[in-house]
Order: sequence, then C-alpha cells, then structure tokens
Amino acid sequence: MTSLKVSPPVLWIAGLGALSGLLSSLEPEALKHFKALGVPIYPGPLFGLVIAFGVYRWGKASWWAAILVLVVTVAAWIAAVRGFLGVTDNATSNIYLGGFVAGAIGAAGTMLGGAIIIPVLRGSPDWLLTIGVGAVAGLLIVPAERMPEDYLLLLFVVWQAAVAACIGYALTRR
Repeated sequence: MTSLKVSPPVLWIAGLGALSGLLSSLEPEALKHFKALGVPIYPGPLFGLVIAFGVYRWGKASWWAAILVLVVTVAAWIAAVRGFLGVTDNATSNIYLGGFVAGAIGAAGTMLGGAIIIPVLRGSPDWLLTIGVGAVAGLLIVPAERMPEDYLLLLFVVWQAAVAACIGYALTRR
C-alpha cells in the first residue's frame, strides 16, 4: 500500500478550492438572478476556475483545456444541484441522500472535465477517491441547512477544498 504524499500543488489547489468555497458562500445579491436550469450559477464558475488553473498548471498547459474544464465544472455544479433537488423534492426527509448524491454528482462531473483532457485522470482509483470524498462532503448540507446564516459556507469550503485536493493529488501522480 502506498502512502499519501501531499505535494505543494495539492496544497495550492486545495487552498484555492477553500477560497472558492468561501467566495461561493458570499454570493453578491446582484448575481443571484443569474441562473441556468433554475440553478444559481455563481459557485460553478468560481470552482471551475480553480480546477481549470490546476489542469493548466499541473496537467496540460493549454487554454482550450482549461476552458473546457471550466465549462464542464459549471455543468457539474448545475447537475449536482438539480440532482439534490430531484432527490429531496424540496423535502427535508431525504436531505442526507440528497447531499450524498449531489456531492457525488458534482465530484464525478468535475473529474470528468479533467479526464477528458488528461489521461492520468482516467484511472479508477482517482475517480473512486474523488467521488467518495465529494459524496461524503456533500453530507455537510445537513448541518449547513440548520445554520442560521451563510449556511452554505461549511459545505462549500469543505467540499470544494476536498474535491480540488483529490484532483490535485491525481494530477501530481503523473
């Protein structure tokens, strides 16, 4: 069994993911009206920029690759929120399942964006790690829903940092 080696790129992308999560939870009022398929779009591009930077810097130094990853990550955000709404049906009874499913969908979609471009991201251990971490971090929607204000801060910061770290780890294993 190999030990987990944390390299500076992993720390960079995880830190940027945490920053993206923080900014995602502070959505400006003016941007709340921008939606795609009924989903507020703001967090998607922020996190997409983090993953695009990681892919550009440590994966494939191509602007086209970075743009593709950004677009796919935004689509993953929309799919994750739609998945959450589909599972929960706006009822709190399925919130655990909804968070788990949304976290997994978001992580899988984000990983897909990188895997389209970078062959090293196509390995199943990296997918399993990223989707598993995303699904578990998605469960943070439960305590987040019970917080009085800025309830998505906990979810966004942890989920985005953790998924970014998993992708960063996969990128540096090349």
